[in-house]
Amino acid sequence: MNTVAEKNNADMIVMGSHGSSGFKEVFVGSNTEKVVRSSNVPVLVVKNEQENLNFDDVVFALDFSEDSVEAYKKAMKVLDVLAKKVHLVHINTPFTDFMSSNEIEKKVVNFLEKAEGNISKLNTINYVADYTIEKGIFNFSTIVGGDLIAVITHGRKGFAHYFTGSVSEEITNHAILPVITFKM
Repeated sequence: MNTVAEKNNADMIVMGSHGSSGFKEVFVGSNTEKVVRSSNVPVLVVKNEQENLNFDDVVFALDFSEDSVEAYKKAMKVLDVLAKKVHLVHINTPFTDFMSSNEIEKKVVNFLEKAEGNISKLNTINYVADYTIEKGIFNFSTIVGGDLIAVITHGRKGFAHYFTGSVSEEITNHAILPVITFKM
């Protein structure tokens, strides 16, 4: 799919998906997962039949790491065209990478200074605590009435993917809402 996108100078790949679960999800993965993992352009995945595909409220989940600054900038160029409002959200989980509120805010300030050149969006960032990143994104999307979920993917392959998994692929597989992914 990435080859076709490059050959046709595509700005985005749009695809439908039923997702995968159980044995197939763990050991094989879906075609959508493979496209999300390998695509150099954004991938928009639509799960259900959509009568009116509009993106008034986009939930953009970020870890606010320095590594994601460039992907964030590219994503915001796309989301500024697609969305009326983008809700930036950080999900804090108790079991992995837990941070205090102060630690999160310092990380967000550093990120915004690098990505935006200022911290004017600081008071618009949403902080959610949940048991998993996926649940936090899904719950927050419900609260704000999200029409689209946006995530950044590392595009890990092989053992790195097998052992660390992928939040973006989990979101793509299990979300009811359309999902757009941007590669780091």
